[in-house]
Amino acid sequence: MRWFSLCLALCAVLGAQAPLHVVAVERRGPPPYEPGDRIYCLDGAQEQGLHVGDRLIVKRAGDLRTLGYAYVTGLRGAQAETRFEPKEALYPMKGDLAFPALPTWVPKARALNVDPIPAAPAPMMTSAAPPREGILYFLPQQGELSPAGVKKLEAWVKAWGRAGRWAVQVPSDKATPALQKQRAESLQAALRALGVAQAAVEAEPRSADSKFDPTWIRHWD
Repeated sequence: MRWFSLCLALCAVLGAQAPLHVVAVERRGPPPYEPGDRIYCLDGAQEQGLHVGDRLIVKRAGDLRTLGYAYVTGLRGAQAETRFEPKEALYPMKGDLAFPALPTWVPKARALNVDPIPAAPAPMMTSAAPPREGILYFLPQQGELSPAGVKKLEAWVKAWGRAGRWAVQVPSDKATPALQKQRAESLQAALRALGVAQAAVEAEPRSADSKFDPTWIRHWD
């Protein structure tokens, strides 16, 4: 009975969160305009509790599937600017819905304790906050960062701050070891020029819907 009451309370919390809406899709920088370069503007800002680095779940009205995740990169007036990481081969449109990402854990029901002296429950593990992320594209077989890529880095460093932990993610499945090393060093050098003292290199397999080779810039507070 207590578990049923807890489920009802959790459902009430989820239902109370009003979704935000995608109100504009902007393309910035020089062509070609890749899906990862688009800025998705939401009808909400700090008044709705949003902060730079927040992650939101994006859905389409009437569809239970999750399109992907929007990461807040800036707050402008009454709107939030976000970058989108797709989960499927679909991208947001005006009118789509964005919900704050909820904790992935669900409280466990405690078994009845027949011992007259109840044992203290074990402390609950807490997960680290997800990093802020930005995506950059390299031309096939190219290892140097383009001027447009440098401008994106400047904007992220300005928005996120030079402090904290930085990493460059250069997927191993998109480049030879030599090209992967060249791209990582190019990104690290550009970050050092912007005042970021150190950026680790990550090489986990990862992909994005593009004809160019993606790399990711990651930042933790």
